[in-house]
Amino acid sequence: MRGDSFLGISMQQLTVATGYLALGFLALTLLIGPANLLLRKRNPVSSYLRRDVGTWTAIASVVHAIFGLQVHGSLTISGILYYFVAPDGSLLTNSFGLANWTGLAATVIVVGLLALSTDFALRKLKARRWKRIQRLNYVLFALVILHAFFYGALLRLESPFTLLLLLSVIAVFVGQAVGVWLWRRRHARPPASQREQQPAGPTG
Repeated sequence: MRGDSFLGISMQQLTVATGYLALGFLALTLLIGPANLLLRKRNPVSSYLRRDVGTWTAIASVVHAIFGLQVHGSLTISGILYYFVAPDGSLLTNSFGLANWTGLAATVIVVGLLALSTDFALRKLKARRWKRIQRLNYVLFALVILHAFFYGALLRLESPFTLLLLLSVIAVFVGQAVGVWLWRRRHARPPASQREQQPAGPTG
């Protein structure tokens, strides 16, 4: 592996490819629940399918970060600081800096969620608390979208990767909206007229 390529593929290309691969896996983790509701399947607190897809999301995200940190330099302290700190020592707050800060936050979250995606963590934290933490997946998705936006994804509308980004956002929003609607319909109390017609319970 040379400093600017890996197996003959440039670091820039590898960074983009692994980034959108991670986005695809992440979107899939957010669509599994709505798909279960739509297919009238059991939607457990935790499933091995969702955990497996989440694991691949984390792997692709970390690989993306490693390749990305080598696009403009090397994996050294000064090379890494280039992405977050200006030459005068202040934090980078331009589009380039914000893209990297949102990327760093997303990486921290996805690694943390991976660490907690185990049966041991589920037993220790209990289902309700564990599920609450896992809902950081929504924050992660928002950070990934901001990360792509600050890197100028919407400035390359002819790119198939930008199309993938837009389709992922639409799919997740539609899927989540449908999932919420189905969940509310399944758990909604029947109208008062229907409740009055239902037979009385054991206690009368």
